[in-house]
Amino acid sequence: MKPSPHRIMRVSLLLCLLLPWQGVWAVELTGRFAMLGTTARAEAGDWGHQETAGDLLSADQQGLRLMLEEGGELAEWSAHLRLVRTHTYGLSAPQGHSSELFRYTELGGTLLDEGDETATTVVRYELDRLAYRRQFSHSALTLGRQPIDWGSGRFWQPLNLFGSFAPTDLDTDYKPGIDSVALDYFPSPFSSLSAVYALAPQGEAAIKDSGALHYRRQVGELSEVALVAGSISGNTALGGSFESAWQGIGWRIEGVHYWLDEMDEQVLFWIAGLDYQFANGTLLSAEYYDNSRGAVTQGEMAEVAEDPLLLSGLQQQLSRRLVGLGLARDLTPLLHGGYTLLGALLEDDSGAPAWSLLHQFNLTYSVSNESDLLLSLLLPEGRGLSSADEPRSEFGHIPAAFTLRLRFYF
Repeated sequence: MKPSPHRIMRVSLLLCLLLPWQGVWAVELTGRFAMLGTTARAEAGDWGHQETAGDLLSADQQGLRLMLEEGGELAEWSAHLRLVRTHTYGLSAPQGHSSELFRYTELGGTLLDEGDETATTVVRYELDRLAYRRQFSHSALTLGRQPIDWGSGRFWQPLNLFGSFAPTDLDTDYKPGIDSVALDYFPSPFSSLSAVYALAPQGEAAIKDSGALHYRRQVGELSEVALVAGSISGNTALGGSFESAWQGIGWRIEGVHYWLDEMDEQVLFWIAGLDYQFANGTLLSAEYYDNSRGAVTQGEMAEVAEDPLLLSGLQQQLSRRLVGLGLARDLTPLLHGGYTLLGALLEDDSGAPAWSLLHQFNLTYSVSNESDLLLSLLLPEGRGLSSADEPRSEFGHIPAAFTLRLRFYF
């Protein structure tokens, strides 16, 4: 009988542990604590709006991440344990990340889950990373729960086949790990080839294991090319990216073509972007997004909102076409400012263009070398929910929100 991929992975991990390694091992335990509070104002047509216009919604979260790193010259361990308490009043609870599609087992649980129709309190823990990495002369093998992060886009990354952060995510320090085997080969100092095999959730017969190849190579002094190919939960993907610079302007184009097996559909997802830094230090980023699976008209929004790819987090936006604009600058040695504008274009019932906008203003103050304070303001524009609570624009149904976050490392 042919051995299962799960058995192969466990045997491979055991063999790596039995390999001899050289050098002195050093153990380091570090951590990060973060607490944030969000207040949102839900007008008519917004998510969370009740009978009375102008409802104030709120959420607060406290999170602790303990990180154990142990390694020598040729091998290392990494383990991250997360403990998170979330309290919401009126706001929806945080949705799961797409990494859940590539985790064989949960490795976590719920310590507390209580609440009613308006307020909930949840305390959860999870082992977010647990990986062993073994280095060889021109390659490295990593087994276990680890992050896989590809792509070059600033707002969206089509090459991130195993999921990516949303453009407005405030916490992007640690990408969630997935249960996988990753082999990295370095044929030269300027190129790499990565092969990843990721396990599907145990007992989920409808979700298949995934595998992908990623090749990256520097071309000349200013350019880089990347290629990807793989099968993600049974859907074939093939794509690539190219980055370069001209006259001080960085530019990139990145895209992936999908063959969706169950839906018998082909999808093209691509982005193109520019970066430019002014003399005063202000960094300007602009990006165009096109996903052929997204909605073109307002009438298509409700159908796209139920799309399995969107619900799983592999597809982030409802609309087919969006633009992203970002400005970032160090205002003082301790204060950093950022502004993000996302815009989606749809056709209304009469065929006229209808824009939906999302503004995000961020200020980050460095309290010390190990801590910072973030203030974030989110302001949406566009048509709100329909009478059937279905979206009619990309951002119009999102309530305006203010977030305050303090985090420190130890």
